Amino acid sequence: MRVRRTRPSLRELFDAHEGRLVHKVDHYFPIYERHLGRFVGRRPRVLEIGVAQGGSLELWHRWFGRGTVTIGVDVEERSTAFRGRRRHIEIGDQGDVAFLRRVAEEHGPFDIVLDDGSHRAEHQVLLLETLWDDLAADGVLIVEDLHTDYWPSYGGGHLRPGTFIERVKPLLDDVNAHNSREESFRPTRFTETLVGIHVYDSVVVLERGDHRPYTTSMAGRPVFDTVNDLPIDDAIPADHLARIARMNRPTRRLRRALRHPGLVVRAVERRAPGRRRDVTR
Repeated sequence: MRVRRTRPSLRELFDAHEGRLVHKVDHYFPIYERHLGRFVGRRPRVLEIGVAQGGSLELWHRWFGRGTVTIGVDVEERSTAFRGRRRHIEIGDQGDVAFLRRVAEEHGPFDIVLDDGSHRAEHQVLLLETLWDDLAADGVLIVEDLHTDYWPSYGGGHLRPGTFIERVKPLLDDVNAHNSREESFRPTRFTETLVGIHVYDSVVVLERGDHRPYTTSMAGRPVFDTVNDLPIDDAIPADHLARIARMNRPTRRLRRALRHPGLVVRAVERRAPGRRRDVTR
């Protein structure tokens, strides 16, 4: 009998890591698992801003598995030592739009973009505005170490305009703009492409996808003669009214009775207390 091997978690790989140095905030690991776990085994293209000692590039390859491609960006020329098979290193300033565009054109689209670079507020905002459209259709952008958005030495401060935290707040409106009934508030490019905003201590995760106005569905049969204060014929779509009509056919009632005889008997007893009949006839 073959025993299926369970893939180790990212935290387990980190704890067992003996390669190049990796430095991570401990509570980031569940965040990575939650939002990036679906890419394991899918050969993702990962852009990481900030290479440091090169250990995180090794870790991403081990976790995501064979076929993973990583592109590391750093200002340090020594980072070129980490180039290898399916591991690219680009040297440049993440505050340079032309440089970011060149990286995206040569290596994109990206399934994952991780900003662990300068940690300066203006660079974090620039990354979002410059590379959002270079994410894959279901890509994820993670900006981490956002505690620096509250540090003046990094261009941050509480409620200070221009920080990434302050840039994210209007995105809450953008993702809901399809619901607007005001001409002054209309959908933006983020309304059409942003499907999830997740905010954690020092981390923001943005999920890209095809975001359209919400739709609704109905199932089952109405209990009362109104739905949402409207008559049934006005509140329930024609296709579901037809489905309800099919539910009420004798053969459908019989099947329900055979599946749940106790429920049907109790319903009959409520209609005629003291009387019981065989409802399956």
